[in-house]
Amino acid sequence: MLEKYLDDQEIVTKLLLNSIEIDKLSQAYLFVCDDIEYIYKYAKEFTKEIIKKSNLEDNILNNIYKRIDNDEYTELKVVEPSGQFIKKEQLLELQNSVLNKPVEANKIVYIIKNAERLNSSSANSILKFLEEPEEDIIAILLTNNLNMVMPTIKSRCQILNFKNIKQNIGNNELFSLFDYDEENIDNLINSSIEVVKSLEKRKLNTLIYEKDLLIEKYKDNNEIQILLNFLSYLYVDSLYKKIGKKIRYMTNYEEILDLVVENNEINDIISKINLFEDLKNNLKSNVNSKLIFDKLIIEFNEVAK
Repeated sequence: MLEKYLDDQEIVTKLLLNSIEIDKLSQAYLFVCDDIEYIYKYAKEFTKEIIKKSNLEDNILNNIYKRIDNDEYTELKVVEPSGQFIKKEQLLELQNSVLNKPVEANKIVYIIKNAERLNSSSANSILKFLEEPEEDIIAILLTNNLNMVMPTIKSRCQILNFKNIKQNIGNNELFSLFDYDEENIDNLINSSIEVVKSLEKRKLNTLIYEKDLLIEKYKDNNEIQILLNFLSYLYVDSLYKKIGKKIRYMTNYEEILDLVVENNEINDIISKINLFEDLKNNLKSNVNSKLIFDKLIIEFNEVAK
């Protein structure tokens, strides 16, 4: 089941498996990846892992697994856009269909594909459902464009960013996309290290003062992209180090990795990684650099509290 994704999606997969093991599942998840069908299959495997805790006999579980694979399991509900949008009527029908307690296993799971296509009417109809979830119902929303998902939806879900599948450019992503010479790259990396030190060591009022320095230092979107890539890779490796795994990318930056590890719990690091990935999506949508740095400073500080 989920174990087969450990190589490609190690962080997300270990987080979810651990949540199941300690019985600390969220009531609503938002999976983010460029390939909706990939995370749809992943969501179905996640559903199997959840149901596995039902203490059912193996033959019954295997029958349920087969029906999940074939989209025939009645306690796994799937909603996807009808035309351009997910309509209010679809969500009302979903809510009516989960009024009863699960019969076959421990949970009812519903998956909403392309959650960015919830319009204001359909989103409002599900907000209460997300705000006051039943203990035996789990929501999994899927999107390939986090920026287009309504903030009221995002705020009620645990957001999990998956490694992109369609454009996997490997470990050299940090440098290879941009036409900079070695000296300029070194300067940008050194600047990025100083940003990490400031974020991890200084208080919000100091960081707000330093925002103008960031805007001055990172003058174009390519340079901001390098900063965000550096932050993402650095905090992923910090997570690996925190949980006792071998670091993969930042082998030359042990000192700054140690700073991040010392200053953060595991969930803090994960939240910060999600923030950096969210900011990358903002950048792709041409969000103003001042707003990018505002969000970086303020939301980073919120995680750090």
